[in-house]
Amino acid sequence: MAAGRVQEFACFTDYDKELVCDWKVLPRTNCSKEFLLYYRKDFFCVPNSVCVPENGKDSLKCTCTIYPDYFVLGLSYILALQFNGTDMWNYSVTPALVVKPRAPKNLAIEKVENGNFNLSWEESYSPLSMLSGQPVIYEVKYWRKQHPTEVSVKAINYQAKSFEITASSLRKGYDYVAIVRCNYTNYPAYWSEWSEEVEFHYDYRVTAEDILQMAVPVSCILIMAVSVICYFCVTK
Repeated sequence: MAAGRVQEFACFTDYDKELVCDWKVLPRTNCSKEFLLYYRKDFFCVPNSVCVPENGKDSLKCTCTIYPDYFVLGLSYILALQFNGTDMWNYSVTPALVVKPRAPKNLAIEKVENGNFNLSWEESYSPLSMLSGQPVIYEVKYWRKQHPTEVSVKAINYQAKSFEITASSLRKGYDYVAIVRCNYTNYPAYWSEWSEEVEFHYDYRVTAEDILQMAVPVSCILIMAVSVICYFCVTK
């Protein structure tokens, strides 16, 4: 019966400060009263530590946050989940295999001289972090604020913390929203969450190119109209 109360047990880590484990539970479950999560480092003869879970935001998950002293490539943890004093199962997790990086931060966007928009961001790790300087790829997503289902997604498969959104991919006179997420290729288990949004506006300004684009068809129409008029004048 206890096993039926828990589903989708999983752990992930930012590989810097915390290891988070959560699992789905039945409605009205009081996580802190009904569950305990015991943990210890594998191959270390040390007593178990205990994590008291909390209810998640939707009340259908229990979440335990463990704060390890350090992270190292081969380190694993032995976890034991207890429900109302009864051991449910043991679980082993290797943090290096369940890395979910923190989202990029400090997004900024500015219009450049060629009319495009330069989107930039920063890595969310300090130079002393295990992930600092590791190979990372990014994914940029942007859309018209008024039409959130029309999304453009661009992958950046190189070490860069900026991306140029071309004006030709935008529609003039609209507000746009952009976000970024990342994945460390040596620790590819999870993508980060999406970053906070940054907004920008693509102004409608008539350029020389716009004038040229309008002038060509207008000129063709005028030439055809003059030709038709001349034709009727001659035939009369």
